[in-house]
Amino acid sequence: MSDTLCEINIRDIDLKDKRYKISFSDDDITFLAHTIKKAGLTILPVVRPVNNKFIIISGFTTIRALIHNNETKVIVCETKKGITDYQCLLKSILSLSIQRPLTHYELIICTRRLNQFIDKEQIAKKSGAIFNTELNARFVEDLLTIGALPESALKLINDSYLSIKSARRLTGFDKETIQSFLSFFSIIRASNNKQLEIILYVMEICARDDIKPTDFFNTKSLKDILYDKDKDSVLKTKEIRTWLYEKRFPTIFQTQQATLKKITSLKFGNQIKFIPPQNFESQQYTISFMAKSFKEFNKKAKMLTDESNTSMLKEIFNQ
Repeated sequence: MSDTLCEINIRDIDLKDKRYKISFSDDDITFLAHTIKKAGLTILPVVRPVNNKFIIISGFTTIRALIHNNETKVIVCETKKGITDYQCLLKSILSLSIQRPLTHYELIICTRRLNQFIDKEQIAKKSGAIFNTELNARFVEDLLTIGALPESALKLINDSYLSIKSARRLTGFDKETIQSFLSFFSIIRASNNKQLEIILYVMEICARDDIKPTDFFNTKSLKDILYDKDKDSVLKTKEIRTWLYEKRFPTIFQTQQATLKKITSLKFGNQIKFIPPQNFESQQYTISFMAKSFKEFNKKAKMLTDESNTSMLKEIFNQ
């Protein structure tokens, strides 16, 4: 059952009905509008007739661009009236997946909607044809689980404020805890690994101190960093990670600070790098320097030798 090419009035399109919309990007359509004005449409929108109106299946951005150009009519592919919601959904997904790989956010939206018609095993089996990429059943299940999170979580994923792995980790928490983390991640900018680290530390601290995550996020010291208007999100993330590490490992943190202070007192300056073991899980220190000549090598080697007999260096290694 093929679609029919026809020209319709744009005013006859129900722009509020976005049931088949997958991508919610609000990108500037000025360039697209200019391209359409100069070269015409390269990909026609697909619409479905419903109650004497048309609803868009694909081509939402194209219609926006045409409205921007003050166009009143558009050539579209009109589906047959007997088409099902499932078939329309497939058309919507395919129209995007053949143009580019879908984002994690879009995959979540698509799998959630497809799950109304087929189960996760069927979605995985048909994923190559639907998404133009193979998805295993476990990943589809993760997408469906994440899709049950609040819409604010999906928005954070779409805006790259929340990684899909971190979102999956949050699904195991209660609603209040989830909302606390979502509010938190909406302010800072952290990579996937840093987000997972933050989640781990917060939950471990709360378990150890027998407090609710919602109460923990109201800690004054944390809020002072989080809502400091003079710091950007990157600096906030760095300071928060340090603060959380100190809270989670107070003894190790104090040892690290004391050791760094001792290292600073050594007369190496910026000539020799002296790096203590990470988390002090071992006693292996890293000492290194660079030399462009044999003379420079001897100079820095002498600096290292001169410090080797000092009490401070011995104290660092013997602590």
